[in-house]
Amino acid sequence: MYCMKCKNDLSGCVCEDIDERLASLNNSPHFIYRKCRKCQKHYDRCTCENPDWTTSDDNIEFSDE
Repeated sequence: MYCMKCKNDLSGCVCEDIDERLASLNNSPHFIYRKCRKCQKHYDRCTCENPDWTTSDDNIEFSDE
């Protein structure tokens, strides 16, 4: 994913409000992304040693099969 505000990939985004902007997409009917259940951040922004992946939609469980 790409941040249109700072023109960087999410992993390199320098915007202070990026986590709030991504959180606003949770449970969106038009958009879904992988996030860490532990830190609640998009997978590109997660720094957890052992992340626990889920999706941004509470009704859809993550599967890496």
